[in-house]
Amino acid sequence: MTVYDEFGARIRETDTMKELIRSLYEEPARLLQLICSRFEETGRPVADHYLQLTGYFGETMLRVLVRAGFVDRLSGGRAALNVYQPTSDGLEFYRRMREERGS
Repeated sequence: MTVYDEFGARIRETDTMKELIRSLYEEPARLLQLICSRFEETGRPVADHYLQLTGYFGETMLRVLVRAGFVDRLSGGRAALNVYQPTSDGLEFYRRMREERGS
């Protein structure tokens, strides 16, 4: 094991790093669910100001969803800087996650 590996193993054991790693998975899922549920309610893209960007990486996780092809970022026009619309893949994953949770 290299010193770098030893260092990495040690910091992964901290509560802060565990929370960070958990957030890397939970925050994009929460945002996708928020965008998809709002889109299903209104039939319109979701304004950026509607999203509650919390956690360690709120804005970054939104970019992750865009780059992964789960949501499209569009110009918001007068109502918002940007709006976000789920892609067909995003809606499919949202529905599968919802079914898996039983809601």
